[in-house]
Amino acid sequence: MQGFNMGRYVPPEHEGVISGNKLNKKKPSGFHGNTQTVRFEMPFNIFCLHCDGHIAQGVRFNAEKKKIGKYYSTPIFSFRMKHSVCSGWIEIQTDPKNTAYVAVEGAKKQAAEADPGVGVIRVKDPEEISRLEDPFAKVEKKVVDKTEAKQGAERIAELQGLSDRQWQDPYEHSRKMRKIFRAERKELQEKSAATEAIRERAGLAIELLDEIPEDAQKAKLVEFGPDYSQKINQAHSKPLFPVSEPVKRVLGQSSAGKTKAQTAADTTRERLQTQLRQNTRARVDPFLHSVLDKTRPSLNLKLLKRKQADNNSMVEDEAERFPDVTTEKASILTSVGSVRPGVSLGLDGYESE
Repeated sequence: MQGFNMGRYVPPEHEGVISGNKLNKKKPSGFHGNTQTVRFEMPFNIFCLHCDGHIAQGVRFNAEKKKIGKYYSTPIFSFRMKHSVCSGWIEIQTDPKNTAYVAVEGAKKQAAEADPGVGVIRVKDPEEISRLEDPFAKVEKKVVDKTEAKQGAERIAELQGLSDRQWQDPYEHSRKMRKIFRAERKELQEKSAATEAIRERAGLAIELLDEIPEDAQKAKLVEFGPDYSQKINQAHSKPLFPVSEPVKRVLGQSSAGKTKAQTAADTTRERLQTQLRQNTRARVDPFLHSVLDKTRPSLNLKLLKRKQADNNSMVEDEAERFPDVTTEKASILTSVGSVRPGVSLGLDGYESE
């Protein structure tokens, strides 16, 4: 019988006996010579031998269908297709003898797990057989099932009551959860801001992980020693012999009865006096040049040379800036004396026999 709205007419005497293409003397679509392009669905899982890729059951291909022989009166067909991943050719043939498909080229069938129930005869224990046939055992089984069902119902009712009590006030529970989430969100935002500040300060373009106790312990074990180069230079710049009496008297003045401003001015004056003596000594002592040059890194820089001012001009400049300490500095320069280049202050007035 012709199907509804099939779009073609087949005479009743040919319906189900001959195909429409043969009746109309037409070739099927995709037919070229002895081959026909059909839509082939993979009947089982296979592995491609070209790329070791897995092809699952049900994957469809455009295959070349060809008749290659017969098993008695049943034709044997070959389906040849190309794997889209590696462009390797795969051929599957029908096996009418075993009513199956066989992979003959470019693929191998995936070994299926053996079903332990196939071909296995299970022998029951005589005690189990007698227990199944015993009517009292059936009654006992029903009693056990009823007891378990009763216990399960009690447990379910208990859990249901607990859930009802917990969610009796949904707004209160929602408020508590939002409060916890709000605190966690603020903590995460602060941690994110601190991490971003570290990244910007260090110029890092990577994501920083959270700090762990091991990192803090390792950081505590690292110590950075002080820079002793400046202290070494100060030690070399000190005079060999102690300072004269006028200078000692100026440096040792008592701070009793003075205001904080006067004490700060005296401290600043003493610091300037000490720094002036050390700088003058380091400038004119030839022995210190060789020592300081070893500790100071060498830099090949072209510096602009300026004329050195004498002691009088230095005193005048300092007098303009600090009028209160003019007298003390003048006395210090007088005690130090006029210094000539190449003469050490530490060895001033020292004559060898």
